[in-house]
Amino acid sequence: MMKFAMTVLFLNSLLLSGCVSDRAIYAEYGKLECGNNTPPPAPVEIVVDATEPWPTVINFGFDESHTAGNQHQKLMSAAMILKQNPSLNVAVIGSADSSGKNAYNNVLAQKRAKYITDALEQQGISASRIITMSTGAREQFVVTNNKQRNRVNRRVQLILLGDDFNPVSLQYKTATDHLSAQ
Repeated sequence: MMKFAMTVLFLNSLLLSGCVSDRAIYAEYGKLECGNNTPPPAPVEIVVDATEPWPTVINFGFDESHTAGNQHQKLMSAAMILKQNPSLNVAVIGSADSSGKNAYNNVLAQKRAKYITDALEQQGISASRIITMSTGAREQFVVTNNKQRNRVNRRVQLILLGDDFNPVSLQYKTATDHLSAQ
């Protein structure tokens, strides 16, 4: 439980400010520490054998907390990549647009994150590999009252994490890679 709490605190502070305050959580994060002028290290690159790219965002309809169509397919692609790479973990971060009251948006964002988490678990991904959190309507990609353009704010972000729960980036094997390996 302590590891989970520390990871959530780490991800929240990193996502909100781009750095981790050691004063806030009593730990040292080296290059990620606030006030450190050196740029953070590049994420660890993981090479995976996947036909679909990692879906960084899954969008939702207005006032909805479930997926359909190509958004559901993106969710299944994430589950497949996680199944094929058991050392990888994922942060699931639910968000809502700014329509409506903050309290309602907070609940909706939590429902979206829980829906994605539950779907990943139903696909065989262990709960211990998933960190679930939400931002409500606090983290907008686009600030607008246009319902169609606001779609980008109705989302769940999927941040791929390594076995140490730090963010990673993926490199994909191509068809050429497969042929040269034979």
